[in-house]
Amino acid sequence: MVSVPYPPMHERRNYEPREAHMIRANWVAGIAAAILITCSADSAQAQSATFSRIDDAVASKFFDPVTTKADLLDKNKLIIGFNKGLDPATLKYRDFTASTASFRYPTAMDTISVRITAPAGYYIAKVTYSQRGTGSIVRTGKLLCGATLVVAESAYSLGTYSTSPTRSQTIDLTSRRLTVVPVSITNSLNAFATSSLGSATVSLTGAEIRVQLLRL
Repeated sequence: MVSVPYPPMHERRNYEPREAHMIRANWVAGIAAAILITCSADSAQAQSATFSRIDDAVASKFFDPVTTKADLLDKNKLIIGFNKGLDPATLKYRDFTASTASFRYPTAMDTISVRITAPAGYYIAKVTYSQRGTGSIVRTGKLLCGATLVVAESAYSLGTYSTSPTRSQTIDLTSRRLTVVPVSITNSLNAFATSSLGSATVSLTGAEIRVQLLRL
C-alpha cells in the first residue's frame, strides 16, 4: 500500500482556508493515484499468457511436449516435461540423460519450441528460461554439454557445462512490445569415458519458462 503524508491536526489549524483546501485536494489526488497504480499492477498479475504449438525435435525421448503444461498456480509459467521410463524397442532410458552406463545414450540432444501469446491489451515484457540438473564424472570420464535459447528470432547462448546443467537467463523484450513470441530451447549432452576406467553421467531434471506481461 502506498502511504500519502497528511499534515497533523494541530498544523492544519494554522493554514488559511484556501491553503487547507489545496492540501486536501493534493491528498485526495495522491490517494487516487496510489489506488490506480495498485489496481493496474494487480490487473497485470491476474492476466495469463497462452502457451501453444508446443513441439520437440526428437520424438519419445528427452523433452516431452505432451507433459509440458502451464503451472496450475502460476499460469504465466510453463513447466517443461521430460520423457521417462525404458523404451522397450531400444532398451534405452528415455529421460534427458547422457551417460556411459548401460542402457543409456552417450549423447542426448533435443530442441523444444513453444509459441507465447499475450492476452488482449497486454504485451510480453520479459521471458525467463531456467533449467536444472545433475552430473558426475569418475576417473577418465568426461562431459561436454551446452545449451542455446532462441526468443523472438534472436539467439542467446546459455553456455557450455559439465556436471552442472543449472542455467537461467532473462530476455527483456519491453522495448519491442510484442504480443506473440516464439521460444525454443536446445540442449546437447555428451558423455565419454575409456572402457572400464571411468564413467560420466549428466541429466536435465527440470526446466521452465516464465513470462512477465505489461499493459499496452
